[in-house]
Amino acid sequence: MMALSLILHDLSGLEAEDEKRFFEAIFQIAPEHWRVTEAATLLETSVSPAYLRDHLLRALPQDSRAGTQLLITRVSPDTSWHALRPDGEQWLREALAP
Repeated sequence: MMALSLILHDLSGLEAEDEKRFFEAIFQIAPEHWRVTEAATLLETSVSPAYLRDHLLRALPQDSRAGTQLLITRVSPDTSWHALRPDGEQWLREALAP
């Protein structure tokens, strides 16, 4: 079963190539994802938040991992939002639909 997860990420310490690898790692796990802001990405995945964290960190160079902040959590169907882009809101509604 696919669950909706939220990744909060601070990638400010990464080089452009490392940031590209980070998002490629997201695509490997979850082709269905939406980058809500520069610091937040929603994705549909069957893997646990801990597995996703480890997968994303492995995509980064060893020396960049310690300074890359990540918070990954499941998103409840009992979720609310405000002022999202219309296409993003539609994606989110579809992802949360039973």
